[in-house]
Amino acid sequence: MKRTLFGKFFLSSLLILAVTYAVLFASMSQLFSQFYLSLKERELKRRGELIASVLTSPTQEIPETVKRLSEGIHVLLVPLNRLFAPDSPLRHGPQMMRPGAMFRRVFPLQELENRLRQGKAVTFQGVLPVLRQEMLVVALPLPPDAPPQAVLFLSTPLADIQMTVKAFRYLLLWSGLVAFPLAVILAFLFSRSLSVPLKKMRTMARAIASGDYTKRLEIPPEEELGQLARDFNTLSQELERTIRTLEREKREIENILLALKEGVVALDLEGRILSANPKAQEVFETPLEGKARIDEVLPQDVAMLFQETLKSGVATQGECVFRSKRLIVRVAPLEDEGVLYGAVGVIQDITELRRAEELRRQFIADVSHELKTPLTAIQGFLEAVLDGVISFEEFREKYLPLLYEETLRMSRLIRDLLDLSLMESGKVRWEMEPVDLAALTREVVLKLTPLFQEKRVNVENHLALPLVVFGNRDRLAQVLTNLLHNAILFSPEGSTITIEGEEREGMVTVSVLDEGPGIPENDLPFIFERFYRVEKSRSRKGGGVGLGLAIVREIVERHGGTVGVENRPQGGSRFFFTLKRAFREDGSAQQPGKDSEQRPLQGEQ
Repeated sequence: MKRTLFGKFFLSSLLILAVTYAVLFASMSQLFSQFYLSLKERELKRRGELIASVLTSPTQEIPETVKRLSEGIHVLLVPLNRLFAPDSPLRHGPQMMRPGAMFRRVFPLQELENRLRQGKAVTFQGVLPVLRQEMLVVALPLPPDAPPQAVLFLSTPLADIQMTVKAFRYLLLWSGLVAFPLAVILAFLFSRSLSVPLKKMRTMARAIASGDYTKRLEIPPEEELGQLARDFNTLSQELERTIRTLEREKREIENILLALKEGVVALDLEGRILSANPKAQEVFETPLEGKARIDEVLPQDVAMLFQETLKSGVATQGECVFRSKRLIVRVAPLEDEGVLYGAVGVIQDITELRRAEELRRQFIADVSHELKTPLTAIQGFLEAVLDGVISFEEFREKYLPLLYEETLRMSRLIRDLLDLSLMESGKVRWEMEPVDLAALTREVVLKLTPLFQEKRVNVENHLALPLVVFGNRDRLAQVLTNLLHNAILFSPEGSTITIEGEEREGMVTVSVLDEGPGIPENDLPFIFERFYRVEKSRSRKGGGVGLGLAIVREIVERHGGTVGVENRPQGGSRFFFTLKRAFREDGSAQQPGKDSEQRPLQGEQ
């Protein structure tokens, strides 16, 4: 209990009460002893004065009066000249003490004689030989108003006075013993009234330290404790408000980091990772949690940029290669009032950007080549005609059909570019209607029959049952045409192109399968992207620049569908697209994606 707050208050209160009682007991005992002794002294003087007045009066009743006045005390009348004689009993008695003295000393007889001869009363304590016990003695000179002739001694035993003082002390002691349980109860209540609010404050402080800011204290009636409790409640409210604000800001920062397309990594001065957003872990393909050092989990080039910033306190940046990714890393120092305490890095994956730049460069080169070839041919033929090297008849019969083919090739290129540009810009609105893909496929195959025959490629159309979807007939025909044309380009002579279709869970899927060389696995994710070509030479032979499949993807996605490609185990590729069927099981219409319905009409190519 000593170590508890209540125990300290309780024991302190009991100690204070005990010390206070001891001081009061000692002081009251001493005061009562002096008071009672003084009271007896005054009583003896009063009786002595009365006896002296009786002895000096001419009345005849002196013995009876003196006897009555001397009841309970000893009275002795001694002539003054006999008192200080050589044979006086005072000279042979033990020591006498002054009343109220704190130590014993011999009372000088000469001083006593002088004071009595001057007519002054003398009071002392001592053992008189006559009475043989310790007495309180009062000596009065007689007569009081004339030169003294005798001395009247009045005495009372000190034992009676001491018994009265001892009885008073017993009374004080028993009063203290009776009051002690009450004092213990009061000390208990007092200690509890102080310790309970303080204990609650301590509990609240621990709750605040552990992160619980919702607790509130009851306001005790004591002014100081009440004000302290109010201050605690105010502190808790302010801390709760501050923590909530910090948590909200933290969540906002976390949400921002989660939404960032760039990776963010923060380090301390030792190079240990403090935090990293999911994008950074995705970029580096490893968990970046805990206190791992950056040189243990990140590429060396990236770690060196961080270490340079931590060493110099200056922002750095650089471009690094991690596996198949190209990264731009920008590192900035973290400072607090000019003191460096870490670094933060932003990692941007520019693989797609660099690939897009490469595709754009490739596209420019391809388009330039595709345009340059027919233009050069046209220019050369015309110059030959103008120079007379070739006759007009020879030009018309032999070279004009070639020039016509070159113009058709340029026309197809320009048309594809315009189509793709309009679709990607969202400035096209198509008329949507139910379209039977089975019937549409038969029409497209019929139109491409000359091309199949020219390439000596067989075609098998397995779409027999109606597969009705909502869409634009012309654009869906373009999708089928591009897919079949792509299959023809890469199918060897004598091979077969197969067209399949299925309906499952409200979706219609049409597939075009060829027996060509297939597509490299690295190229599969990019095959539908703009300007992308697997084999440039074979694409040029077909007159394209890698836009046909990109147009397919744009048209299908504008219809709310998806496209895909995969290599067949037995060889060749499978291109497919999926659209919602036009009608549900209950016969109600099922509309395609919203993209094809809500675009403003700007024209159609």
